[in-house]
Amino acid sequence: MSKFDYAIFVGGYDDLAVSKEKYSKEEAVEIAKAELERDKKPYYICICNGYVRHRAGINEDNEPCVGWWLEYKEYKRSCPCWVFHISEKEDHGFHNEYECILVS
Repeated sequence: MSKFDYAIFVGGYDDLAVSKEKYSKEEAVEIAKAELERDKKPYYICICNGYVRHRAGINEDNEPCVGWWLEYKEYKRSCPCWVFHISEKEDHGFHNEYECILVS
């Protein structure tokens, strides 16, 4: 089992990843509602499958960094996750793999 729990990510399409090894989908949605909460309602929390992996890479400031990286392809030692982002509309035009949950 991975040491990854959940975390906010910056610089990509999705903002939050929650471990599938430690949380049910329902628990992950509740975490997303708390972590991604916005004052302006209604909005949608969009959920899809993804992975995180602890590795070296280049961060958004173009600096070398070792840490958890959000990815959409499974590699050796990847941790399966639910990944989340916020959208103002249900049809957000990214791709059809996302389930959108209304928060009102």
